[in-house]
Amino acid sequence: MIRQAERSTQPGLPLNLSVEIFIRAGLAVVTFCLALISSANAQAPRRYDTWLAAPPNEQIYREGNDDQKGIGRIFVPAMTTPANEPLYAVFRNGVLIGERVMGSSFFLEPGTYTVILGTGNIEQRIHRDVIVNREETVILDPTWCSLSIEVIDESRNSVAQDLQIFNATTGESYGILSAINPELGEQLQTLILQPGLFKIVKRGFDFNTFVNFATVLLEPGVYTPFTVVINSNTKDFTGAGILSRASQLRQVRNWKIYAAIHGNINLSSNNFSSRDIKSNLSLLTQIENRLLFDKFPHYYLSSNLVDLGALKQHSAKFVIDQDRLQLKNTYVYYLLTWLGGYSRFEVSTHLLPTVLLFDPPKSITLLDPQGNVEKRIVDISKFEAAPSVFPLGLKEGLGINVTPLKRFNARLSLRTGLGFRQNYNKDVYYQSGAVDTLYQRSENSYLRGLEASIVSNLSFFQNLVITTELDALFPFGNESPVMDLENFVSFGITKHVTLEHTLRLQRNRALSDYIIQEQLVAVRVSYYLF
Repeated sequence: MIRQAERSTQPGLPLNLSVEIFIRAGLAVVTFCLALISSANAQAPRRYDTWLAAPPNEQIYREGNDDQKGIGRIFVPAMTTPANEPLYAVFRNGVLIGERVMGSSFFLEPGTYTVILGTGNIEQRIHRDVIVNREETVILDPTWCSLSIEVIDESRNSVAQDLQIFNATTGESYGILSAINPELGEQLQTLILQPGLFKIVKRGFDFNTFVNFATVLLEPGVYTPFTVVINSNTKDFTGAGILSRASQLRQVRNWKIYAAIHGNINLSSNNFSSRDIKSNLSLLTQIENRLLFDKFPHYYLSSNLVDLGALKQHSAKFVIDQDRLQLKNTYVYYLLTWLGGYSRFEVSTHLLPTVLLFDPPKSITLLDPQGNVEKRIVDISKFEAAPSVFPLGLKEGLGINVTPLKRFNARLSLRTGLGFRQNYNKDVYYQSGAVDTLYQRSENSYLRGLEASIVSNLSFFQNLVITTELDALFPFGNESPVMDLENFVSFGITKHVTLEHTLRLQRNRALSDYIIQEQLVAVRVSYYLF
């Protein structure tokens, strides 16, 4: 039973009063009650509408815990995601009884208890004395405030910046709000505070600073999603406030979208081979986008990348020398913050046909997968070694995901499970050995076995990022293991300019009898769409 306020009673009116006075008094009482009901109905939805969580009564219903015979319970509602809010504690006669997650019940023997919740030291938190009766539920009236602070740059990318929170009236510090990285599965933490005016500064700045600060007024029972915008070059505050309702809805749904266009130009000239100076021009364009959903226990990341590069050597025409399309989808269901099950699906292909140019023209021989001669072509200047889309590579996997390291500047994930790989090679030819006139057709391959992968992401000095992904499949049967390694190093020079090095290694007996290696070094110019 949920405790309700007791009703008061008054003696009846004398019978000798006039009917007119009785009617007027009755109408006055009815009007007053209707006004109270209308006021309550008007204010409550406005307060709960700011919450990411459901209203208290609905939270209790969703919790699904029935009353227990002979004991009562306390329920402390959450305003946001319970896992992101500090725990609440229950004391009796100064002795800690236990702690619970916000938005959950605490079953107790009848008696008087003190509930302490919120952010800061023990004196700064909210204290409530509560009387618990048998088989009753006491819902704490949420007169406190909740606050989350997201730090972004002008392009709405997350910024690694610690903040410090002060009470603007008393100057008391409520501690450090550590930076988070949404792309590493970290979520905004919710502060639980008393109503009032608060000052937000960069970590290390004094309360009295007149630069790099923002203030926010917190109202009782209201959740405030606050945003601080930082200049990506100077790291100074450039804006702060509450974003539009549309932005708040994106936060409610825990979705984050990232999209960018990258490009680089490389112009070189030399006279190594002759007295005449020869110039080469290389152009590379990348289209990258990521879609992230992160709400514990669910984590989903979709990452798509398109590489397209062209090369012009001296007096020759432009030719496509880089063409790659990669789609990666990973879903993790966390049982614990560091342990969960994963599933993934990846696609790797290209958009344009692969054409080999011969100058001067030459004759080539085509072989089937077994090495038998298929066809001889005489005096050709170009040859289509692979059509559009093919070779088409698919990867699927499911198993266990362990995340032993999960910080803002470092993340390490280990995965192992059952893996599947398919390579479709319709009319795809590779050079056979060192002879540049022999080309052998590749056949389709289908592998399944045990897979293992290591994914790490390290950040240093806010402008150096190293990402490494090692992926291995150990097929059932007599097939040789398949391994892929990709290492990406990015050094930020300015907001839009980075120096990058990419190393890719692949060991797959179905494609070649040696390790395929690719290295790219480039100065990349980026434009962030959102």
